Amino acid sequence: MAVQQTVIFLDVDGVLNVGIHDDKAAPLLFRDKDVRMAQKLAQKGYRGPEAECGAKLTSLASHPLGHGEQGTYEMLMTQNGAELSDVLVGRFAELVRFAGDNCKIVLSSSWRRPHHLKRRKMLEETIGRHLDRHFEFTDITPTWREERHPADRLETIGDHLFELCSKGPEANELRVLVLEDFFISAMDGWLCGGQEMDSVNAAERYLENRARNIKGTTLVKLYHCYDEITTNSGVSMHVGKGFSDKFLTEAKAFIADGALSASLAEDSDGSTTASSQSEGDEVPDLADSLPGVRSPSKDPTQELESSFMQLLSAALI
Repeated sequence: MAVQQTVIFLDVDGVLNVGIHDDKAAPLLFRDKDVRMAQKLAQKGYRGPEAECGAKLTSLASHPLGHGEQGTYEMLMTQNGAELSDVLVGRFAELVRFAGDNCKIVLSSSWRRPHHLKRRKMLEETIGRHLDRHFEFTDITPTWREERHPADRLETIGDHLFELCSKGPEANELRVLVLEDFFISAMDGWLCGGQEMDSVNAAERYLENRARNIKGTTLVKLYHCYDEITTNSGVSMHVGKGFSDKFLTEAKAFIADGALSASLAEDSDGSTTASSQSEGDEVPDLADSLPGVRSPSKDPTQELESSFMQLLSAALI
């Protein structure tokens, strides 16, 4: 039996691209062509019905990434009409490469649904290009539940984790990483399984409890790709900010810490034992020491509605 197994649950919109919440419609996908058009409209003094959306796009492009990361959000825009940010996919591929062979990659995004099969294949091919090898998702989360709210997505991931553990342990320790923006939603106390999800830690404990049937230790880390931003121009917005470089470093350390702990446990007494991190302890940065935008009620292919583009195009004529 393996010492440690890693499972990564991947959302796409808001994780491998950037999305901006829109109260009136589906979220805006942060694409280069839309930002450029919005900038042209701003220069022309456009004040039409989509001016607010345009202001969000242009102001986010020049907003600093923050959290110790250099550059602005402009570097995370999708390019040439693509739905994925090359920078963000590259980061995810680096995580997959670091996690190694004993890692399951589970697609939890709405991209997993049958009517998005072409998008899923495109996603796998794009990740494969970054890995320089063939890539396919190990599995997908169940599709029977209609996901309209953050709790729906978290519960679906919990269901999959429960089923995975019910099949019997493949390792003494299971480390679970969840990359998710929860439909560009804050951890502000929404309920899941009768529990308030008022923090990242609360969601992690919920998922660990769903995996209690495993014989061993299960540790969960949620990388909540969400931020509330107010730009220098005074524009406020909720953003699915993408898988940040800081999150990548933390995720690699989380995986490496488990591998090192298990290795030390084997060396100390000649047997395999599971180890767990105390709540509140910081994960040591061991990554270098070991090898290794959608609306809940709308189709995610409509992140940026055609009416918006038509209005912008007409305004430029």
